[in-house]
Amino acid sequence: MKNACVVLRKRMIAGNVGENAVLQAFSARGYTFSEMYVFDYLNESKIRETLSCLQKSMENVLLLADKRVLSIARNYISEVYPNVFPQGEMVTAGIFGDQKHNLFLLSADDTETGTMYAKQACLPVLDKKYGVSSERLVIRAMGANEARVEALIRETENLAKNAISCTHVRDYDDSRIEIAYNNTLSKGVVDGILRLFVDGLGDSVYALDDTPINEQLIHLLKLRKLRISVAESFTGGGVARKLTAVSGASEVYFEGLNTYNERSKLKRLGVSEYTLRTFGAVSDQCAYEMCAGLLKTGDCELAISTTGLAGPNTDKSMLPVGLCYVAVGTKERIFVYRYKFDGSRADISEKAINYALFLAYKHAKNL
Repeated sequence: MKNACVVLRKRMIAGNVGENAVLQAFSARGYTFSEMYVFDYLNESKIRETLSCLQKSMENVLLLADKRVLSIARNYISEVYPNVFPQGEMVTAGIFGDQKHNLFLLSADDTETGTMYAKQACLPVLDKKYGVSSERLVIRAMGANEARVEALIRETENLAKNAISCTHVRDYDDSRIEIAYNNTLSKGVVDGILRLFVDGLGDSVYALDDTPINEQLIHLLKLRKLRISVAESFTGGGVARKLTAVSGASEVYFEGLNTYNERSKLKRLGVSEYTLRTFGAVSDQCAYEMCAGLLKTGDCELAISTTGLAGPNTDKSMLPVGLCYVAVGTKERIFVYRYKFDGSRADISEKAINYALFLAYKHAKNL
């Protein structure tokens, strides 16, 4: 099987995370690329010439481009690939060619025209083309040690080198581990692989399927008939946004307060002036009282609160950027967790959002 990848970039810089995610989606299923070409997206003549040559020498070509230039990329391939393959057509992304030779046009990101499109449209076409029948396992974990995950992946791939391929994507400390395997693999081996990851990653595992943490939490709250409320400071409503993004969240989600200012914490949640004056807004005491303020209303059985410093600079408290507190509790008990995250302002905020949802999920399991 001869496959090539052509990447169109706006600036000739190193590959981005999106490109790697799409390539991993193909390689996880055993489709690797023996040749790689990178062009400035405006270099039309060279792009057309290369695509024309690859059509004659390769069985499959993957064309990756920034989502904003997919329409331009389609114009480049129109003469070389006049026909769109009858499966998987979208407005911008698409599958071109015929049963013998295909070109897959995708965006270099993890969206509906990128990695998602690869998995839902492109890979099934390749599997059918080559008569491949495969299965997959997906494991989701929060805060799992990255080196430990990679070690488990190496151990797994050594169990059956020709029948297993693994992909690990880490998004703000939320790990998604996909294990694709040939359906000739025995059930005992597959079960052994699953146990290997569950035992190896321990309490960080929250799903043995491809369900993200916000969906897991909403589903569990529905099962337990629990209502949840959220009070946020530095996460700016991000926890609420993730919860309400899940269909049917209105059954269990009562309210979300974005108490960004100290006076808002006083007025809306009953945080004491003594706490703010003595310990500050970024403290375990403040997180505790924010969570308690939600629970006092009697409108929820589970509550989350977040407070912290996302940066890029510290404030008058001179506390370190990345310091944050997440409180999760019920009327009986409230637990406060301290974290120190690294990265940009967005990195710190998104990690805190993920951990808040994860901690709420763990507590809901025990109610």
